[in-house]
Amino acid sequence: MHIAGLILARGGSKGIPLKNLALVNGRPLLQWTLDAMSSCKGFSSIWVSSDHDEILDVAAKNGALVHRRSPETSTDDATSLAAITEFINCHPETDVVGLVQCTSPFVRVEDLEIACQKMTAEGFDSVFSVCRSHSLRWVENDSGNIEASNFNPLQRPKRQDWKGDLLENGAFYFTTVALLRQGLIQGGKISWVEMSTESSLDIDTPYDLWLAEQHTIHFAL
Repeated sequence: MHIAGLILARGGSKGIPLKNLALVNGRPLLQWTLDAMSSCKGFSSIWVSSDHDEILDVAAKNGALVHRRSPETSTDDATSLAAITEFINCHPETDVVGLVQCTSPFVRVEDLEIACQKMTAEGFDSVFSVCRSHSLRWVENDSGNIEASNFNPLQRPKRQDWKGDLLENGAFYFTTVALLRQGLIQGGKISWVEMSTESSLDIDTPYDLWLAEQHTIHFAL
């Protein structure tokens, strides 16, 4: 089974210009993720898909194969699924795409390897990363009022007394090509890999970059 590790890293990020090359402890976000992927034993190949020359150059210098992303799949409105579909159309040897976000720089090698194992030895169709939350959630209803969505206010749970919720953290999504051809990133026989809160940090704002820098100091990465 050919598992292609794939990073989608277009150059047109808005919140942080050229975010995928933003530095954390002197290393680009892209390099942080590629280092973890290259240490994972489950990938058959590792690719970076981008429309930006500097991103593709950093990818190649860090050992990744490069896929030149088309203008059509590089716009603000283009979906990840469209970019993945373009990739698998160009690389028919691929059986599974392991999409890893380089805005999640602290993804652990062991978590990636668990996902690969689930796709190969355990026969799942899709596996994605989550983190556990013990937040008590409320939703606004059609009347403009709010109501509890994951607990009973008359029996507020103690943190130690309930498992909490599993939330997508966006770090990675592994999917068979057969499922992707159906227009799905998650579906079929589904499983998950639970990541720690510390390794689930997602970079979207300058404040997130500052947090990531602190993370490297306090966790000695």
